[in-house]
Formats: sequence, C-alpha cells, structure tokens
Amino acid sequence: MSRKVLGIDIRNHTVTAVLLKSSLREHRVDDFIHLPFSSLDDPENNLPAALQILAEKMDLAGSDTVVSIPAHHFIFRNLQIPFNNSKKIRMVLPFELETTLPYAVEDLAIDFHVLNGAPDGDQTEIIAAAIEKRSLLPYIEALRSIKVDPEKLTIGGLPTALCLANQADPEEDQLFIEINDAWGTLFIMAGGRLQLIRSFPLPSGPSKTAALWAQIQQTLAAFLESSGLNFKPIEMVASGIGLDKNDTIPKISRVLDMPVAAASIADRIDIPLQDNTKSQWIPAQMDNALALALMEVEGYGGLNFHRGQFAAQKFLSKHKGPLIKTGILAAAVLVLLFFNLMMEAYALNKRIRGIESQMTQIFRETFPDVKTIRYPYQEMQAQIRETQKNAAFEAEAGPQIRSIDILNSISEQIPENINVNLSQLAIQPDHVLISGKTDTYDSVDSIKSRLEQIRPFNKVTISSANIDRSGNEVRFMLKVEL
Repeated sequence: MSRKVLGIDIRNHTVTAVLLKSSLREHRVDDFIHLPFSSLDDPENNLPAALQILAEKMDLAGSDTVVSIPAHHFIFRNLQIPFNNSKKIRMVLPFELETTLPYAVEDLAIDFHVLNGAPDGDQTEIIAAAIEKRSLLPYIEALRSIKVDPEKLTIGGLPTALCLANQADPEEDQLFIEINDAWGTLFIMAGGRLQLIRSFPLPSGPSKTAALWAQIQQTLAAFLESSGLNFKPIEMVASGIGLDKNDTIPKISRVLDMPVAAASIADRIDIPLQDNTKSQWIPAQMDNALALALMEVEGYGGLNFHRGQFAAQKFLSKHKGPLIKTGILAAAVLVLLFFNLMMEAYALNKRIRGIESQMTQIFRETFPDVKTIRYPYQEMQAQIRETQKNAAFEAEAGPQIRSIDILNSISEQIPENINVNLSQLAIQPDHVLISGKTDTYDSVDSIKSRLEQIRPFNKVTISSANIDRSGNEVRFMLKVEL
C-alpha cells in the first residue's frame, strides 16, 4: 500500500515543497517546487499568496502534510526532569521553563524531545522548545487558506538533522548546520542522538563566515562544558537556502579545520527523483522539505507544535469516507452475527424439543402406569429414585443369606461320589441361580433333591439340563427360590 506525504518547508522568503510517494519497496519523489517570495516586504502576511501558488502547481489531494517553519522563532532549553513519564513531563514542563523564558508560559506552545533514549535512573534529559502562539498562528492560518491541516508542524532544519542521525553509525558524532539568508541553526548529534539545538543570527557580506565560525565555536565550547561528553565529530554537514556549495563550504571547512559536506539527503538515502517536473532539484533548497516527508514516513518523531490542534475535526474530515464504509461494514457484520445467533438459538430449541420428545417416549415405555407427563426429565429422575428406594427396601426386607453360607451348605449336601463342577452362583433377594456340570442326568436329579434339604431353600427347579458337545458331561441350571 502506497502513501503520499507532502513536506512543506517555510522560510522567511521561500516556500519549498517535496511530494514523496512511499511504498513497501521504495520511496520516490513524485513532485517538488521551490517558490521564492523575497520581493515581498512582509513574508508572514504574504505567505498565503505563495501557498496558493503552491496549491495551484502541485496536486495536494490525498497527501499527508508535514510543515516546518523557521527555527529563529523558537527558544531552546536543555533540561533534566526527575522522572521519565512523558505525560508527567508535559504537565510540569511549563513550570520548569517559566523562570528561564522571557514570555509568559500560557502564551507559548511547548514541546520536548528526549535526549537519553534509555533514562538513567529517574532523570530524563530533554530539549524543550517553545514558540509564541501569536508567531505560530499566522502559519496555521496561511496553511488553512489552502485547506491544509498538517500532521506535524516542526522546526526548520530538525527533520534533516534527524535523518542524518538515523543514517549515521550508533557511535558517530555529528555536527549539522543549516544556513539561511540571515540565520543559522546548529544541531549537535552525539552517539546517533540529537543533543543540542541553537539558532543564531548571521550578518550578510564577507563577515558571514567569520560570524558563523564564532557561533559554532562558542556553542561547541558551551556544550562540551555542560554535557561532559567526549564529543569528537569527524565532519560537519551543511545545508540550507543560504548555502553556496562552491563558496561557503570551503570557507567553513578552512576556518573550522574540519571537513564540511553537503547534506544532499536524496543522494545519501538513494531516493529517485521525478524527472518531468519543471523545477530544478537543488539539494540545499530541497533537503529539509524531503527530510520532512521522510520523518513522517519513517516515524522519526521530533518536535511537533500542532499537537492536538483541532484533532477530532481533522480526523473526522480526513477519514470520513473510510469511517462511513467501516461503519456500514460493522453494521453488516452485526446483522449477520445477530442472524447467526438467531439461527443457532432456533436449531438449539429444535434439538431440545426433540430430546424432550424422546425422553417422554422412554418415560411412557418405562413407566406405563403414569398417564400425565409435564416434565419428563425431572419426573423420570423421581420415578427412578423411588424404584431404587423400593428395591433397596425389598432387599433389606428379604432374607439375609451370605454367599459363603450358601456355598458351604451346597458343599455339605452334595456327596463326594457325585462328580459336580459349579461354574456360576447368582444370588438375588428372592432366588439363587446355580449353574455347573455333572456326569449324568441322575446326578442332576440327585443334586436337586439334596439342595431341597437345605433350610433356607424353599423350592428347587431344574431350569435346564443338556449334554455338552463332548457327550461326557451334562450342563445344568438350577433355580432355587428362597
């Protein structure tokens, strides 16, 4: 599934946009544009006109939008917070910043970025950034004029810094400088993580490089002293609309005595460009807009100053169609589920009625004297318990004869000269069944006569007497009534 993300990089006198199409296989730049409006005296008030041109020249439909605005609007502070829960940090952050800011915290939009990804104990190091709401509002209103409500609104240069940090080795230290016409923003990344952001003004003319060198040296000295890190960058990476690759980069490299390379995000990540656009791809101009889109696609996080702005309305308007389809599908699933439950209930009731009918039939066959049957299962249980009770009572009331006594009596009555082998003795409360083998029919009659002399035996009947297959013995069964 592909996704289109539009990165809009807004500067004091330019608007740059890059449309990135992302899929599982690759990222591709589908369109890009760079619009200068330096001839306008008030860029913030004239920004809607520039954005209108952007909307006319690029297809914004179906795109998720991420926007950055100039870093010099923001105030940055490195802080330590005595816990690591992000919700708690967001709650106490205004109070932590209040004494260090020249503005009232209620007039500011504030966000933070965690420095130590795995907090040490209960201490969490963060970069907090704040911007006056009155400075932020014109950008939001200008974007709204072209019906754009961004997923994120962040700091210019930060997306490029995050892309570089995520592409670097985990132990690599980096410096990234974004140079614009009148401002520079330095990003320090140590161990693959952002550690410091500082924005500073730059003069125009020949003194620009010297001022840049002085600001970088001061920032590095302060960072090394405050952080205690062994920070050793092997090179500086530079980008920005104020960067002249053939002039500025060599000058910076000489004054810093350090290699300086252009960011060129598209080349570093090997992202193909659409070649049928009328604009020219200049990396220093396009880097941050491309990094904005990559930041959203790859989920790099970063600072966001549009968090919670009209979130419910934005979600509903953006996903209205899919939500309606999902609702219809959910309703259809519920209807089918209800119908299925009804069918299962009907089938179960039918099965229950069939079982009750079978129980009623069994009840009538087992207890034919019972004419009215209302609850066959319960009434059958009651009848069985009553029958068992009567059988137990009859057994208790009958003669109490032990099997060993019967065997002893039989052994005493049958003389030794009669060859007999008893195979079964079944004792019931009112009778005894005796099975066995003997040599002749006369022996069977003699055994019957002898057994009739036993006192508990009332009557002895020969149930069967047959010669077995061998012809040498007679199988017999005697029934003794007690």
